[in-house]
Amino acid sequence: MPTTDWNAPATLHARDDGGSEMHYNFAVLGTGALSDLVRQVAAMPAEERARVVIDVAGGKSLNVSEILALAAQEDLP
Repeated sequence: MPTTDWNAPATLHARDDGGSEMHYNFAVLGTGALSDLVRQVAAMPAEERARVVIDVAGGKSLNVSEILALAAQEDLP
């Protein structure tokens, strides 16, 4: 099982379009370490987190289900 780089630089985005799956318009909600943003998203009400993604340095984008899976990991600092 690969380890998670909790200190990786990351950016939290929210889709602020009309919900279209074809056209995305993202607003930056914050930047920081992956661990901080994962905790931030996990603490959001479900309706808020439904529209967020985390972009991690290196080109990886995490959707809500991936973010919540990370939040459940025992090694989350």
